[in-house]
Order: sequence, then C-alpha cells, then structure tokens
Amino acid sequence: MSSDKKIPERISLLTTETISNYAFHNDSIHRIDFRYTDKQRGFKPFIAPTILIAGGTILHFSDWKYDINDWREEHFNYTGNMDDYLRFAPIAAVYSLNAFGIKGKNNIGNQTAILGKSMVLTTIITKSLKSILDVERPTGESESMPSGHTAIVFAAAQWMHREYGELNPWYSVGAYACATTVGIMRISKGSHWASDVLVGAGVGMISTELIYLTHQYKWDREHLKNLEIFPFKTGSQKGLALVYTF
Repeated sequence: MSSDKKIPERISLLTTETISNYAFHNDSIHRIDFRYTDKQRGFKPFIAPTILIAGGTILHFSDWKYDINDWREEHFNYTGNMDDYLRFAPIAAVYSLNAFGIKGKNNIGNQTAILGKSMVLTTIITKSLKSILDVERPTGESESMPSGHTAIVFAAAQWMHREYGELNPWYSVGAYACATTVGIMRISKGSHWASDVLVGAGVGMISTELIYLTHQYKWDREHLKNLEIFPFKTGSQKGLALVYTF
C-alpha cells in the first residue's frame, strides 16, 4: 500500500444556531428543547418577580423601610412561629391534591423533580445574596436580604400556580395569599425589612420559572425505566450508583 495515500476525512459543519440547540454531555450530544408552552409564555412570567426585586431594591435605599419598621413596632408586632411552618403550605397543598386524585399540569414525578430543583436554586441564590450583601436586620443581626422564608414560600407558590393555576385560578390565589402572609409575618416579627421580603419573593418566583424553562420532563414511568440503581463496593467504601441510559 502506498504510503502517500491520503485518508479521506468527513467534516461536519455546525452552524451557530445548530450548536446553540445542543448541550455536550461527555461523549454524546443531547438536544435541549424548551417546552412549546414556555416559548409561548415568553418573558411574561418574569415581569412580576422583576418588579418585586426592583421595588425591594429601591425601598432598601429609601427611608421608607425605616418608617415601615417603626409603624410595625407600634401597631403590628408578631411574636409567633407560624411563619416557620406556613412557608411549606403550598407544597403540602399540591401533594394533598395529588392524593385526592386532582392532577396538576405534570405527573407527580416531574412535579417533585421541579420542586426539588427549585428549592435548591432558591436556596443557593438566597444564601449567596445574604453573604454578599450582608444587610443588617432590624434586630441587629446580619444577612437580612433577601428573606429566606419568603423566597422559599414564593418559590413553592409559583410551583403550585404553574401546576394548578390553569385548572382553577383559586389555587393560585390561595398559594400567593399564603406566601404573602408569610412575608408579612417576617416583617411583623422584626426579622426582616419590607425590602428583604420583596426581594425574597422575586427571587423565589424567578427561581421556579427558570426551572420550568429548563426542565426536560423525563421523570415519568417511561423514562424511569432507563434508570438503574445498584450497590457498589470499592475497598472500604460502599454505596449506591445511579445510571441513566439516554
């Protein structure tokens, strides 16, 4: 065989638009598709939380936040712990509806996956902002902005709204009413400024919307058949390995 023979090569050209639709995962390529319903929604779901964050930021640099706190001390000083439990009410409500056979927009597997990712993202953003901003609370303690309780409950309320709001708007009203009550309680206890609560509400809502925008909806029976769980042992270490076949 002649040594100067050239080996033919195939060159695949990918346009910028094509590349933007793919995510590279190890040695395989997986297409990321946003849900068509989310494409139709556009930026509308982000308007309200953006207004809340902007409003909270403006209030933070205003004397009004001190006036609100002064009024709270004189007229509305709450000392209970109901806010610690009420922040999880939308989550309990969604699972209760499932238990009674009232199905939401997605199956319970996808609902749980979306909720879990939303809680993680909300916590990461909230903790990071608390550490970076290091705003002093009305009580004199640190890391006031944003309100973690408010962020969690509004993330959960947004989740319930997305799952059941189209079925009946009163589910959304109840979820947001619960979230608003928690925010008011955080202010009335003196744990947060009103600005902290507004920013926390926006952070929670945006976090949930981002998860819905990127969730791949593979947590159902059909896709879970591709998931394998098996024990392993390496030296003195033992554990469980999860393998998902794409």
